[in-house]
Order: sequence, then C-alpha cells, then structure tokens
Amino acid sequence: MRNRILLAILLFNLGVSWGQTRRDPRAVALGGAYGTLARGIFAVDYNPANLAIAHEYDSYRVWGGLNTSFSTNFLSLKTYRKYNGKELDANGGALKRDFIREIPASGWRVFSDLHVALPYLNFSNYNRAISSDLIIIGDLGLPQGLVRFIFNGNPVNERLRLDFHEELIALAQWGYSVGFPVGDIYMGITAKYLAGIGYIGLNPDSSYGYLTTYFEPGRNYVEGKGRYYFQQALGGRGFALDLGLVTPEINGYRLGLSITNIMGFISWHKNTLVSRLIDQEKVLPWQGRFFKYEWAVNQARFDKFFKKTRFNEIFPGEGQSFRDTTGFTVRYPSLVRFSASRQIEEGFLLASDLVVGFEDRLFSFGAWKWCLGFESTKNKRFPLRFGLSFGGNDHQELNFGSGVHWGFMHFDWAIGITQGIFLTTAKGIDLSLGFYTTSRAKK
Repeated sequence: MRNRILLAILLFNLGVSWGQTRRDPRAVALGGAYGTLARGIFAVDYNPANLAIAHEYDSYRVWGGLNTSFSTNFLSLKTYRKYNGKELDANGGALKRDFIREIPASGWRVFSDLHVALPYLNFSNYNRAISSDLIIIGDLGLPQGLVRFIFNGNPVNERLRLDFHEELIALAQWGYSVGFPVGDIYMGITAKYLAGIGYIGLNPDSSYGYLTTYFEPGRNYVEGKGRYYFQQALGGRGFALDLGLVTPEINGYRLGLSITNIMGFISWHKNTLVSRLIDQEKVLPWQGRFFKYEWAVNQARFDKFFKKTRFNEIFPGEGQSFRDTTGFTVRYPSLVRFSASRQIEEGFLLASDLVVGFEDRLFSFGAWKWCLGFESTKNKRFPLRFGLSFGGNDHQELNFGSGVHWGFMHFDWAIGITQGIFLTTAKGIDLSLGFYTTSRAKK
C-alpha cells in the first residue's frame, strides 16, 4: 500500500503538453512570447543569456506555484452541442459525414501536464541560477483509424492505420545556468540533470497496426496486422543542455535565439532513489515487466466462417509479459526559439517568439508555433498581460494574466484556453500560479 500511495503522489495529474518543459505565470499569460523578456530564474528553459542582462532585481527565489494544463483535440462546447443527442444517420447521414471529417489526423487525444517549481530550491543571483522542477507529462488517445472503425465501420480498399502513441513520464529536472557578455551580445548556458521518476509508454519504433478491407475480383476479405510493445520503468538518469544568445536593447528592440535540450535523453532502469524506495513490481502493470501484444486478421471472409474455420486461425493474437532489465532511452525533445521584443513606451512591452520542435512527442511538436504577447506595467503593483499563439499542437491559444507585486513579494497568475481562441471552440485550459520574492540591485 505504501508503494502505491507514493506512486500515486508522484504521478498525480498525469496525462497537452504546452510546448515547454517549465513555465511560470508571466510566460503563460504572454502566450509563450518570453524568449527576450524572461529575467532571473525565469530565464531557465527560455533563454539563459537573459541572466546577463542588468535589470531591476539582482535575485529571485521561488517559494511556491503550480502550472498545469488539460485539453483534448476533439471536444469543445461547439462540437458537444452539434453532436450530443443527435441522430447521426438522419438526412442521409449528413451529420455523420461531418463527424467523420472532423476526426483529427492524429486521432482522439487527451493531454495534460503538471509542472511544479520546488520551493526554495529555485533561485537566481545576478547572472547565475539554480533550478529544481518536478515535471509530469502525458499523452493518451485512440488512433484515427480506430475511431473511424468504431463509428463508421471499415471502409473498402482503404487502409486504416491503428498506430497507438501513448506516453506517461515523470521526472525531476535540475539545472545550473549562467549568462555572460561576449562583446556586444549576451550568451548563456544551462546544464541539466534529468532524474527520471517513472515512465510508461509504447515504443514508437516497434509498435504499429493496420486493417484493410478488399472488395474486388480475386480479393474479397479483410486483413490486418499489429504489434504493440509497452515499456515501463521506475528510475532513470539523463542530461540536456540549453544555449542562448540575446542582443542588448537597441532603439527599444531586443532579439534572441535559444536552443533547449540539446542532446537531451533519459536512460531508464537505473539504480536511483526512486527505484530503491518503490517496488515497481507492486505498482506497475504486469508486475513491472514489459508487455508485447501481437495480432493479425488472416483474410477474414464469409466462406471461412461457413467452413467452421477456427476463430484463432482467422484472428490470431497473443500477449506476452517479459522481464527486460536492460536500459532503454527516451529522447528529451529539443526546441529552437527565435525571439523579439519592443519597448513601445515606458510601461508597455510587445513580444513575439517563433518556436519549432523536431518531433511530436512529450512537450515538443513537429511544427512551427508563433507567439505574441503584450504587457503593461503602468501600474507596477498590478501588471496586465495578454497573449496569443498559433500553430504547434495547440493550434490556437488565448491567454491573460496579472499579479500582485508588493515590495519584495510577488504573486502572479495566468489562465489560458487552448485549441481555440473562443470559449465555444476551445478544447482545453492552462492554469498557472506562482509566488516568489526578489531583492533589488544595489545602486
């Protein structure tokens, strides 16, 4: 029971990833347009070169906060009203055809994540920072082919892809960052140690599935094949590197470039504190073993059933759990961020980031994402922030936030709606809260 309670605490709120491993309320409120605006400890994971920029405060320390998101890629108030309680086959199936067309190419997916900056252990002083974060990311769903098969049967002469992509990961990310001037620009670097807590997922290189229905002379049957290979482990270790550069402010403009998680990876099945505290055989499925399931559809047609062919000859399938103590590696995806900001006038900032990921996995996305943010600090105690982003996995996102800044104490909050910029079309929500203290630079 103790093991299950520990794992439940570690993996609470598992499950879109937001396109960034760590974040804070200001970053969320600005829609991710943060590459040249982040200062102090908050520059980590966005652009460590910002640590070298002289600004109002010489130190930051995070005391508490919560950053979480939950979304789907298929359910909104608009789609719920459109299809709930309706007869899909009415009017010649017009509504059903709309339903099938609206199934995303990636299938139905549910995403969530949780990021907690560990209290007291996240701080910066002048141009150096130490960051300590608990990060939990998950991505679960059904492939497009399976959703279409459930609601519309198997189409003729068309292959239905049944490739599942499922991952749940929990880790602690520790980083040391430093920024420094080089000539007329600033540069920065973050070295990260990734302490893997737990991982459950399908191996994307060894898992696949398909189903094809033929209806033509000489071929009038259904065939298919699939293999799904589950990996899981408690305890892992890995590393990653961030690099960044940023220009000084020139006529109110500032430009930046950063690369996050260069050569990032986590190797699992390592002897760590987590693997020693928790018995994975008692908390993980299949007693902590790997699991492989293989199936096939061998030319399924009516005459075979009339001939009383055995079911397992037409639809063979077998699952097997097995122990594999050899290590396996999960890539920690990289992101490239091009940033720009403009001081419009005293107390007004406009920022834009262009972010690209190289694979659609965990917090990354194999597409471009454009972020636009606006911040007003005319009232220094109650800043106002707004943000928009387009592209990536979220497609469209609308954010806003504020805070209460009283002396050295700062409380910020932000909320956003994802995969839509209107409440009726949005399919998810982001929430971010943070409390930190500062000290002013000595004059």
